[in-house]
Amino acid sequence: MKKILASTLTGVVAVIALPAVAFAHVIVTPKQAGVGEELVFNVSVPNERNAPVSSVKLDIPKGVDDVTPTIIPGFTITTTGGTGNVHSITWAGSIPVGQREDFSFGAQVPATATQLDWKAYQTYTDGTVVHWDQKPAGSDDATGNSGPYSVTKVVNDLNSDASTATNSSKGTLALSLSVAALVLSIASLFLRPRKR
Repeated sequence: MKKILASTLTGVVAVIALPAVAFAHVIVTPKQAGVGEELVFNVSVPNERNAPVSSVKLDIPKGVDDVTPTIIPGFTITTTGGTGNVHSITWAGSIPVGQREDFSFGAQVPATATQLDWKAYQTYTDGTVVHWDQKPAGSDDATGNSGPYSVTKVVNDLNSDASTATNSSKGTLALSLSVAALVLSIASLFLRPRKR
């Protein structure tokens, strides 16, 4: 009986512990943006290991321009690439065990519909590096040292707005013509000469 209880407790602890590894993702939001949009991206970094996080590196996808990291107290920010053409951002500091930090940066997304793959690398003080660079369809590996990257879909929302505006204009024109025809019809009834 004691063996069964001990084995059940071990299973329960394992089930509870697994999601901690599985959900310790570096998440970049928003998940969708309009073509050419300038916006602020948020990078959420949880620490669910037994050592502090010492740095987080985020690769910037091609086509993302005017990248400007936000200052965050207690962290040193370095970038690779040139001004307006940043290839990666690294935040170095400390995220204690059981805590999380949010980083942010402003940027302009590409002017065409595409998908932005946000590959990130989370380094711990014990030397462990977790690679968030796997396709989202996959899952975390058994060691918890790699997992799926975040994705932002850049959608062409300009065409839908233009067609909506065109349809709206056509509808307004048709309504205006109908009202004008009705007014003329009523006016013609009153303005016709009367037969005596």
